[in-house]
Amino acid sequence: MALAGALWLAVQDDLIMNGLSSASPSNIPLNNKQLDKQTTSNEPNPAPETSTVLDGLDDHFLSVYLHLSRPCLRFIIDFIQIRVKQTRTASIQNRSLSEASVLAGLAFYAQGSLQNKVSDLLGIDEKATGEAVTVITKLLSEVAPEFITFPNGYNDRMGASQVFKNISGIPHVVGVLGHLHVKVKPPFGQTRMYENTLGYRSVVMQVVYDADGNVFSLEQCCPGGTPEHELWENSEIGRQFCSFQHGHSWVVGSSALVGCGHVLTPVEIYRIKTNGALRFNQAHAKLHSLSQQVFGSLKSRFQCLRRFGSIQSPESVEVIVKACCVLHNISKKFSVPLPQDFYLEPIHPPSDVVNTMTENKADYMKDTKNEMIEMFFNTAEDKEYLKAIGCFK
Repeated sequence: MALAGALWLAVQDDLIMNGLSSASPSNIPLNNKQLDKQTTSNEPNPAPETSTVLDGLDDHFLSVYLHLSRPCLRFIIDFIQIRVKQTRTASIQNRSLSEASVLAGLAFYAQGSLQNKVSDLLGIDEKATGEAVTVITKLLSEVAPEFITFPNGYNDRMGASQVFKNISGIPHVVGVLGHLHVKVKPPFGQTRMYENTLGYRSVVMQVVYDADGNVFSLEQCCPGGTPEHELWENSEIGRQFCSFQHGHSWVVGSSALVGCGHVLTPVEIYRIKTNGALRFNQAHAKLHSLSQQVFGSLKSRFQCLRRFGSIQSPESVEVIVKACCVLHNISKKFSVPLPQDFYLEPIHPPSDVVNTMTENKADYMKDTKNEMIEMFFNTAEDKEYLKAIGCFK
């Protein structure tokens, strides 16, 4: 899971202690310790509101204009309001957010702008919405490490890898490595470095996600023309894998990442010698193509990610992407349906920039891949053929 049960319980504990426990997902019951705290606390719980702004909005409106369900929105509103009160960050300190402002901010994420129908219903103007978006974005990006977590424990990794193996037959995969591009208008004179392999200008962030689309890792916000292997080699998660912090496991990545440590890439065409290698490439493509669904989900639910506008640096986009990925993981936890206008994100072809690691004679991932194909994808006929041509003993 992208968000461990213990974390959800801790978040719920925060809400309960502040008298805001209504947003708990139905499939995560509160434990006895939390219930005891709720019933024995010396601080009286405030009387529940008889009606809220959220209560006055129908489910169709929430689905069409906010792309989130009522229970999910209740959790997000309560969480944000509690954290705004608790935070000591200078840019957020002494701020307060009404329920209407939070909803307006979330509507901005969903639509990429605040539509008149939404502002009229919420009774909030563009200036107030802009202020709310600033505070919400700052807060959610800062709590991203609480909601975007990599499975560090052995059992968690094995659970994730078993799901991938059931889908593809490839063992020991704990995540898919993808690259999320957000269209921008780059700073003056820097157009070329922001141009990606699909021909438009963007900011790119490296994302690792599980088979269900939960975001596990998010970092490396760079101009869209940055080669993928540079992102991996300079990332914290890449360094963790290469130091075997996550054991003998790997992530699935594109052909642009050949030679990168712990990244399982497809077999190059000129190296394919058996049907087993072809079968491996088909299994690999099934996993790698999940990025179309995951990034399509993000950009369909949070349409602010489709086009960002003029930027001075990638950092201004990074905080928005982090905030949206936090909300994405929460929406996954609440099983919120995708918007009706969902679309698949196109896959970016690899960069022409050569990864010098591909010349490394000690490329252990190539050996790992060959052994995997031999054990899991080659048939008896494939092995006999390899013996005949002297490639297998």
